[in-house]
Amino acid sequence: MAFDNTPSNKPPSAKAIARLNASTLFPEIKKEIDANPSLFAIRGFFIFNITKRGRPMTTWYFLFQGFDAPAVVSQQRPEIPKVKRDEQPIPVAVLELDDADLLNFMSGGLTGPRAIVSGKIKIAGAIELAEQLEEIFRKAKGADKTLAYLEKKRSERRSRL
Repeated sequence: MAFDNTPSNKPPSAKAIARLNASTLFPEIKKEIDANPSLFAIRGFFIFNITKRGRPMTTWYFLFQGFDAPAVVSQQRPEIPKVKRDEQPIPVAVLELDDADLLNFMSGGLTGPRAIVSGKIKIAGAIELAEQLEEIFRKAKGADKTLAYLEKKRSERRSRL
């Protein structure tokens, strides 16, 4: 599930990336995680490869280290801490999904199992970790933030008309 970075594939512009739903929603989720770290005391590393109509656009990283360190939500790949002697390695889940499907998933219109079965979300790595995404987004008030985001976009569209 790696992105194709061959020279023939021109990378998306910064403007195109900025217009993605992920570029608005993930920073909002980060604010909620930062404000309530005790709600997100899991250990796991999520890599979100975001596409638009099948074209690779951007990658987001969510690193949860339990109570050992604050969660990291970033477009820059964080350093994974070394495993201590009596610890299990941090599980990694790689997800690939279209930006529109991310919006639908975060708003609650697309459930995880339905997204996986329909192929809208592709998962590699720790599937049991990926299954926790809906709970993470619920705790981070993802549906509320997504609905507020959609309302803002509707208002912007109306004001341009």
